[in-house]
Amino acid sequence: MTIRLRSFPLFKPALIMMLLTLGACASIGPNAIREDQVDYADSIGHAATRQLLLNLVRVRHREVPSFIAVSQLVASYGVEYRGEASLSFVDRVTSALQRQTLKEHGGRVLAAGSYSDRPTITYTPLRGADAARLLLNPIPPGVLFALLASDQPAHLVLGIPVAAINGIRNTTGDRQELIREGEQFREIIGLFDQLSSEERLALRFVEDNGTRQAHLVFADRNPAGPRENRLRQLLDLDASRHDIPIVFGLGKGQPSELSIHTRSIIEVMRALSQVVPLRSGFRGETSSDLNPVDPLLSNVRIYAGRSAPSDAFAAVSHRGRWYWIDQDDAETIELISFVMLLLNIADTTSSTQLPIVTIPSG
Repeated sequence: MTIRLRSFPLFKPALIMMLLTLGACASIGPNAIREDQVDYADSIGHAATRQLLLNLVRVRHREVPSFIAVSQLVASYGVEYRGEASLSFVDRVTSALQRQTLKEHGGRVLAAGSYSDRPTITYTPLRGADAARLLLNPIPPGVLFALLASDQPAHLVLGIPVAAINGIRNTTGDRQELIREGEQFREIIGLFDQLSSEERLALRFVEDNGTRQAHLVFADRNPAGPRENRLRQLLDLDASRHDIPIVFGLGKGQPSELSIHTRSIIEVMRALSQVVPLRSGFRGETSSDLNPVDPLLSNVRIYAGRSAPSDAFAAVSHRGRWYWIDQDDAETIELISFVMLLLNIADTTSSTQLPIVTIPSG
């Protein structure tokens, strides 16, 4: 018996397409990194912003804030494929006793595969010592001035997180002494903003017995200029010193140092929550003489209603009512983003904290 192969015009393109398809699925690692890393980062960041907004609503309504962090994300991918191809052939049988017969067999191409994406997400609730460190510890003054030195605006860096600078309190109120003190504090913020934009302020860290201490450095230029002189006058700083240590303190410091009384994260949240509308019928409105700088919060808006717009920057539901931030409200977004930055910097959550909640999301 002699077997001869016979080519079919449609078979070669189909076979080539099958091989190309299987080859394209052979490696998904680089493509997964390009796409998924950005998507996961965006989703985690957006979820953290919504969590902050929800906690502002909770604090406004005298509830305890609750934080839960994505402590681990394991993305597992799987690709499985198989292919099969068969050729048509003609069986020609010739013998002296029987006539010639032709037997033709068909051909086929079979390709099959599967793809799986099964991320496992681990959530860690913030409890105990970690919650105390994040929420109750005052923000280190050196951290705030490092942000100021990195071109963060002074009205954000000093407006809400700082309670007092060299004994001058960040206050608002109806009493004359509070009005005068608040005006001085706002003037100090404006001077820091202007001097920073003029590059007349810098920050350096000095190692002292294993600890790093921040120093505010005035540019060594003569003459000093009216803004620098006014700032030194308001803060009662030694005019001959260009290198001023920054310390945490509740009152007025020495002329040779800058005393900063910073707030904790929970105090920052309580101050910012004052812009959250109270739900109807809630009895708990209070007033305080230690609110943040009024001009900053006067343009901050958090809206409330029965439903939130689909294109909101962030939206959460709380007890049947929606709260949201408009996607075009630049000042509110800037302030919320800055508080998120403070949370990220202040986050000292232990990587081994228990309990954890692991959820396969595939």
